[in-house]
Amino acid sequence: MKLFRLILLLACFAFFKQNVQAQNQPVTGNIYDSQTRQALAGVSIKTSDNKLLTISDKNGHFKIENTTPDQHYKFFLVGFKPQEVDYSKKEGSLNIQLDADESSLNEVRVTGFSGNRTKKETAGSIGMITNADLNRGSGLSFQSALNSIPGVRMDQSTLSEARISIRGNGVRSSYGLRSIKVYLNDIPVTEADGTTRIEALDVNSIGRAEVIKGPASSIYGAGTGGVINFQLQRSPYQEQSLEASGLAGSYGLHRLAATYRNGGDKINSYVSYGWQEYDGYRAHSNDMRRFLSGNFQLFPSNKRIITLLLNRTTQYSQIPGSLTADQASANPLQANASNLDKQAGRYQTWTRVGLGQQYQINDQLSNSTSVFTYSYDLNHPLPYAYLRNFYQSYGGRTSFTYNPGFSRLPTKFIVGAEFNEGLTKGTQYVNNKGTEGAINGNIDYRNTLYSLFYQSETQLGANTLLTLGLSYNSLKYDVSNYLVPTQSGIKDFKPQATPRIAISHHFSEALSLHGSVSTGFSPPSSSEVKNVDGSINPTLQAEKAINYEINAKGNLLNSRLSYDLSVFKMDMKGELIGQSVQQGITIYNNAGKTTHNGAELALSWQILKPEDNQEIASLRPFVALTYSAFKFKDYQILDANNAVTASYNGNALTGISPWVISAGLDLETRFGLYGYLNYYYNDKMPLNDKNTDYNAAYQVVGLKAGYKKRLGKMFEVNVYGGIDNLFNESYSSILSLNAIGYSGAQPAYFNPSPKRNGYAGLSLKYFF
Repeated sequence: MKLFRLILLLACFAFFKQNVQAQNQPVTGNIYDSQTRQALAGVSIKTSDNKLLTISDKNGHFKIENTTPDQHYKFFLVGFKPQEVDYSKKEGSLNIQLDADESSLNEVRVTGFSGNRTKKETAGSIGMITNADLNRGSGLSFQSALNSIPGVRMDQSTLSEARISIRGNGVRSSYGLRSIKVYLNDIPVTEADGTTRIEALDVNSIGRAEVIKGPASSIYGAGTGGVINFQLQRSPYQEQSLEASGLAGSYGLHRLAATYRNGGDKINSYVSYGWQEYDGYRAHSNDMRRFLSGNFQLFPSNKRIITLLLNRTTQYSQIPGSLTADQASANPLQANASNLDKQAGRYQTWTRVGLGQQYQINDQLSNSTSVFTYSYDLNHPLPYAYLRNFYQSYGGRTSFTYNPGFSRLPTKFIVGAEFNEGLTKGTQYVNNKGTEGAINGNIDYRNTLYSLFYQSETQLGANTLLTLGLSYNSLKYDVSNYLVPTQSGIKDFKPQATPRIAISHHFSEALSLHGSVSTGFSPPSSSEVKNVDGSINPTLQAEKAINYEINAKGNLLNSRLSYDLSVFKMDMKGELIGQSVQQGITIYNNAGKTTHNGAELALSWQILKPEDNQEIASLRPFVALTYSAFKFKDYQILDANNAVTASYNGNALTGISPWVISAGLDLETRFGLYGYLNYYYNDKMPLNDKNTDYNAAYQVVGLKAGYKKRLGKMFEVNVYGGIDNLFNESYSSILSLNAIGYSGAQPAYFNPSPKRNGYAGLSLKYFF
């Protein structure tokens, strides 16, 4: 019995000692932005009763020496939602991930220009949309969210075609995106020749997007329009869940999706599969998509993060084509006769794989590197041809950040490179009512792009920052024409150095003032560089731009009202202007000079916040205002003898509306009800370079309401419904600019957008 008592006493002592040691064991870890993986400095770590324990250092590291008995910690940083963490069941290092607070986006850290600074501190115009912004609509398109950023416009009438422009750059693209570089998790979506199609991206899987407006030469190389950097969703920290969702709506809309989330300290996993079908508003506009997205983030050590991206998308889309004004007025539901006869459509499967690593080499030096491969196969009947293409690309991007720790004029240096090579194997046939006829083209394009970039950030004073940047860019097209070998050749654009200089000064919470001068250039894509006969146009040059900008950002009314004002002047030389020469065939010329002068204002007023302890948890009106005075400065049409046949000097730029207004109201309650109201106004704009035809001004209103509630510990339900184009407006969002009418017919400019339509959805989430 004495021996038993002694053993029991020793066991109790060992248990007590183990718990005391565990309680006193320091807690270490790292804190990141959940979407961008940036380390977050200055995060306050507090006990459950709000006693400050420590603050994360410049690399996001923290260490809690005196742990608390309940081992619950709170993490606070302005611009991010507070995070409460239970450490009682954790072993080893924590990897805390904070979510951006949509109510104070001026304070969120942005990746633009690689500064790891708040949006308010960053010199330059950067717009941001979060997953909450994307969820303000049906989730089928980026249109509403991107159009809420001043200076950014997304046109889309059917799901098969989309066009995005930033400050007018890209608005005249005949298909897809150009002059704008697009990334997904820092991996290029833009192909090596500068064209981008965003149909492969599932709106519902995007967690955040940052938009740099104007040339971003110091970090992202070539491009006059700017950069859109999408980030796939990452799982909320300490959540493991499985979600099923469904959506149904007007014009045969159906969508089903399933999502798995696991936000742990060693690995963050997000996997989503979605299927959707849409009969379309117009005849011959059926659209089917299959989305598979996987986003994995691993934390093998305190200094290292590995990310893996997997994305596969299938698209089967019919293309209804453009209508004349009379056709659109008589019956906007009809398809273009040629598109219907030739069964025009786009049938494509994309596959994208990316692997990245962020490594903190030491306290002064870090590296971020990613490699990728991207491919698609395209089956593309068009009114004038039947195309079959296969595309395969590979490349990588790396950047080193070095902070030598200067005591005077502290400076951070960034150097890096990006490489992208793509091979397109293209075959063109006669289109016999939607089937391949005789072959009339067999051309391979090998496009090679590389950029070298440098940036330094120097602290001139406590509140003043000087940024210097430079990139060196090269692009080459190697064309092999197997049917007409004499048209084979190389178009090698002269390498360009594009500098950027910016200075910013933080006066107070109410005002941060920025000024910048940046340059950029955008070579024509491989399809734009061709003549009518398919040969390379040797005279066509890249667009060049220089952008002057002043930007003011700040928070007013106790940080409830945020504003972002930009005034800019961008002078462009050689802007690419498309001209229809045959039905379905467009060639491009360089305009002499154009001017893009404008102003942009974004306002967001958080009238009520969660901390106000009201039944209404959040009430936020916002507005985005864009003014554009864009004109041709030197643009003349010459004939074969270089005689001037037309002069458009002084005309307004085609496809640009002088005024665009986007506004909305967000309402969220504590008991689960929410509502979103959207308003969009697009001013009258010219449809051709002559400024003889115009698209009428239009305004569109959308409404969404729903109920979202946690049901116990294991389930969460979200049921919602919405109406787009509430007042049944007749309008065309996407337009075929500079269209020409043949044989006396009117030009076919218009792609009518859906009239009033509704949708309803339900999602159910299960927590493990």
